[in-house]
Amino acid sequence: MKLSQKCLYLFMLISPYVAAEESLSNLDLDLDSLMAMDVQVTSAMKRTQSAFETASSIYVLTKEQITRSGVTSVPEALKMVPGLAVRQLDNNQWAISSRGVASRFSSKLLVMIDGQSLYTPEFAAVYWETLNVPLYDIERIEIIRGQGGLLWGSNATNGVINIITKNSIDTRGIHADVSSGSQLNIDTNLRYGGDIGNNGSFRVYGHAKDAQASDKGRRIAPADFSEQQSAGARFDFTPNDQWSGLIQADVTQSTLGQNYNGVVDSSNRNISFVGTVDRTDSRIMARLENRISPFANQMLQTSWLKQSGNQAHIQEKFESFDLDYQINFLYQDLQFDWGLNYRYNSISFAQSTFIQSGGGFDNLEQYGTLAQVQYNLLADKLDFIMGVKVDHNDLTGWESQPLAKLVWKPHNNQVLWLSASKSVMVPSLLLFNDKFIIDGLTVEEVSPITTGIAEIDQYYIRTYLNGNNDVKSEKSVSYEIGYRLSDATWALDLSLYHTDTDDVAVLEIDANVDQFIPVFAMLQAGQIDSALQTLTTTSINFDLVSNAQLTTEGGDIILTWQPFDSFSAELGYSYNTFKYNLVDNTFPAFGFDSTSRQLFTKADIHFLEQHNIFASLRVENSDAYGTENYTALDLTWNWTFHPNWSFAIMGKNLFAGSHLEYGNYGETYTRPNYIDETVTFKITAKF
Repeated sequence: MKLSQKCLYLFMLISPYVAAEESLSNLDLDLDSLMAMDVQVTSAMKRTQSAFETASSIYVLTKEQITRSGVTSVPEALKMVPGLAVRQLDNNQWAISSRGVASRFSSKLLVMIDGQSLYTPEFAAVYWETLNVPLYDIERIEIIRGQGGLLWGSNATNGVINIITKNSIDTRGIHADVSSGSQLNIDTNLRYGGDIGNNGSFRVYGHAKDAQASDKGRRIAPADFSEQQSAGARFDFTPNDQWSGLIQADVTQSTLGQNYNGVVDSSNRNISFVGTVDRTDSRIMARLENRISPFANQMLQTSWLKQSGNQAHIQEKFESFDLDYQINFLYQDLQFDWGLNYRYNSISFAQSTFIQSGGGFDNLEQYGTLAQVQYNLLADKLDFIMGVKVDHNDLTGWESQPLAKLVWKPHNNQVLWLSASKSVMVPSLLLFNDKFIIDGLTVEEVSPITTGIAEIDQYYIRTYLNGNNDVKSEKSVSYEIGYRLSDATWALDLSLYHTDTDDVAVLEIDANVDQFIPVFAMLQAGQIDSALQTLTTTSINFDLVSNAQLTTEGGDIILTWQPFDSFSAELGYSYNTFKYNLVDNTFPAFGFDSTSRQLFTKADIHFLEQHNIFASLRVENSDAYGTENYTALDLTWNWTFHPNWSFAIMGKNLFAGSHLEYGNYGETYTRPNYIDETVTFKITAKF
């Protein structure tokens, strides 16, 4: 579904009455808000509670930070989150994870929009390049670093990202913005919102984007351009004090250029080539909430998601239907949460040069229940939380994910929390069922004998990565401790963690050395051409097996300082180690032993009433991605030059120059490009 870009562009030119975003002074935050003390979050407990008192390593990216930073996408906004691994592959692809090593198809981070999962079972990943949420309609982004399996189910092993959008009652009127810059031809948004009688509100919106390719590629010229059009709507209803509901829907059409790696000919080597991906992403979500009494409420949410993609050598279609019910009630010192969930997946995946599906899994179902209890042991001082989620999936059967937490508040401005939890990662179909052609190995790499004949010893053999129907779900047990302190002008947030994972999927090599015996016999007979011909019929198999262990541990510390209303700053440091325990003849399938360190700082400066500067500095030091360490500064100047108009200049990746953020070139279908310094201009209006 192509949307008219011209209509959106035209509006920017003929609307002299359009007013600006809220003036910068209206976006000021006090320290409690910056530390999320008075921000009510839902992702950590699946019900509203103060983020400051949450027994999880949670970070809230506020709408004010998103607005002032000048980011142009959700992945770019996530760069501001301490402890989150965000690596940009090119101008439209990203690798994002938490408490581990990020990859193009990271499978242990659950991403949602208003509680609607974007998880795809084929790759167990998120297509970040087509995640197109209007940034000006985001209320906040809640990020849990650590396990979230009890509440959100499988594949929330390392973290949860929940993008919370605004109620349409807060988006009445017209919003419009247009951006352009050194690698962005145009990015424009238009939204209109209003009331529906006395009990409801709505908004409708559209978006169009045309972005250039990177300036510098590796081995081949970059082709990572972007063309996107999207449209959506949201309707909110509150007929009375007891009932409320919402319905929202959107569709995004993307045409993206990308550089690839893959085995596409008889050389059996990864070669680089250029292709275009056409994707259509559609989703609908409806939620009904009922306040049963002052002490109880219930929620029913249903959602539908459809994704289809056509790109070089891969065609896929995915559709899901989710149904969730939850009830929460309070009785004296006891809070109880109980819920049911059901998900149906329909998967269509065409056989391709790269991937061959074993079949039999066109449809997948998952269903389960959760129960959670929070008991106040000492009034306003000590809480104990425990719960369990039990669910069933068609790949690995029944799984359980228990949790226990302790929250101690020695003073009103201090919180100490402890957590022990188990989470589960259900294997993707790629691991479970598919056959994947990968970069070949040479004869001399797998054979115990070398011939001395270069064309034989250095011949690349067809190599397969084979899924395994017996692969198990990964089971992680995590222990965490955290501490928060808020004083008059500064605040501290500290968390430490240790996670042990069993049944980790790794690669076991099957070289089948006997298949080379006829080759050596021909060579002894002087039949070199026949030996070479016979080599074309050989193959090497890497089989996925669940017999490894993995240990990750580390910590995050964030210091927030606000000496006066017009200035605030954050300083943070994150540390993570990632270490396998492998049996003989096995190799890691994802990532490798590594240590990652991240230093970041943010500053938000308001001056002369109409002006604001927002700066974010990241120092990335990691041996997990095959790149050099780098330091990057994002700097934005916002100017409300008229009550009805605002203007911004954004500089991204300053200091870093042209640099690589992801260098794991051995991955099939992944060909990163250099990330450039960019400058973007934006004008925003609202009335």
